[in-house]
Amino acid sequence: MQIQYARPFRILHAIVVTVTICLSPSLFARDDADPYYEYRDEVDRGEFSYDDSQDIPWIENETEVLAVPRPDDLTEVRMGRMPPGMVLLVDKSRITVNPDDHVVRAWLWTRSDSGFEKGSFEGYRCDTREYKIYAWANPGRKPPVTKVSRPLWKSVKKGNYSYRAELLNDYFCGYRELRNANQIVDALTGEFHRDIIQKGQ
Repeated sequence: MQIQYARPFRILHAIVVTVTICLSPSLFARDDADPYYEYRDEVDRGEFSYDDSQDIPWIENETEVLAVPRPDDLTEVRMGRMPPGMVLLVDKSRITVNPDDHVVRAWLWTRSDSGFEKGSFEGYRCDTREYKIYAWANPGRKPPVTKVSRPLWKSVKKGNYSYRAELLNDYFCGYRELRNANQIVDALTGEFHRDIIQKGQ
């Protein structure tokens, strides 16, 4: 009887050993063929797992629409993506960056060569590249400000005339972190870039 079951037992034993080896986590913990394994972090090794259950959901703070800016407070900003015959002005005296929700809020004003102009009070999120319009302004109406009933966040799209994308890339958002209000004003007036050039000399 022992001779009769010897071969099936060896086959079964071989299958168990093979499955055990293949499912062993230690084999996936390290690749001996990779000479840089010890120098790689857990992300490069594919071992990183992020638990988002403890993340605090982003909540936007309540937004107060500021009064229409005075003409003297509007500063023209050099933009490469404005439609022909249009200029963009920003109320740089009242740009705010909320430290809680990290939203940049400001009055933007567009003006055409023919004299037509309108304003919008907007918010920008650098993390998600989104913008929201809280209110519109038309100096020819009374009252001049019309609040948006249900403002929604929208993606900032790239394009030939996407001045919002240019605002995000060149003025509102830094390379590694959100700029504060003073840095944004310096960027809008050119002081920020001049400081970088002077420090690099």
